[in-house]
Amino acid sequence: MAPIPPKRDPFHGVGQIVRFNWPWYALAAAGNLITIPALRVGLIRQPLSMWIILCVGLADFWLLASLAVSNYIYDHSSVARSGWLDDLPRGTIQEAATFHAGQDEASQGVAQRFPGSVLHVFDFFDPQLNTEPSIVRARRSAQVAEGTIPVTLAAIPLEDARLDLACVVFAAHEIRRADDRAVFFSEVRRVLRSDGRVIVVEHLRDGWNGLAYGPGAFHFLPRRAWLDAFTSSGLFLERELPCTPFVRVFHLKRGQ
Repeated sequence: MAPIPPKRDPFHGVGQIVRFNWPWYALAAAGNLITIPALRVGLIRQPLSMWIILCVGLADFWLLASLAVSNYIYDHSSVARSGWLDDLPRGTIQEAATFHAGQDEASQGVAQRFPGSVLHVFDFFDPQLNTEPSIVRARRSAQVAEGTIPVTLAAIPLEDARLDLACVVFAAHEIRRADDRAVFFSEVRRVLRSDGRVIVVEHLRDGWNGLAYGPGAFHFLPRRAWLDAFTSSGLFLERELPCTPFVRVFHLKRGQ
């Protein structure tokens, strides 16, 4: 199957990350502008200067590493070409849905890969639950696709056993409470056909993402949290695949 060519510039994804998280980058720049001259003129002396150099160095490393890794993932890797759909034959998907929390990362890829299918786009962004400043800024700048349907985590407006495919791409980690994740995936299971499939694409809180994002990796969920959410909602893990060392793809089926 030929990959879908990207429809955006080579810095689109990393540019979004900078826009949504700009206060952190501004703080890092201010820290360098203040501490480097102070160290050069001797205003900060040992042993404090050693610790400041270490902290600033780590912050700068993670700043640059996170930007480089994000540019690779979101602009140049198979993730940017919806590579997490590669194993699905085109003719098997008649009706599909994507779920996001204010930033739609999946619908274009699904629509291009399965042009003859019916596609539902659901947005579960909740200003009462999704209060992190970066996601609020992302929401303000998001271009909501025509026909996108706002939903709650506990109510997807579809009949039982309706979907061949449900995609939740870089979105479910914004459901911070384990009980809410279980409720959401239970609803996804309800609207899934007996032979349907759920694809969940996420970063994990693991060594690779810790190296790339530093303390920011704590925003991601550990693998065990995802497995618990799937099991408690009646979904079982069919396959788990890497899509770059930093992103995991979970293929889920409906349990009996």
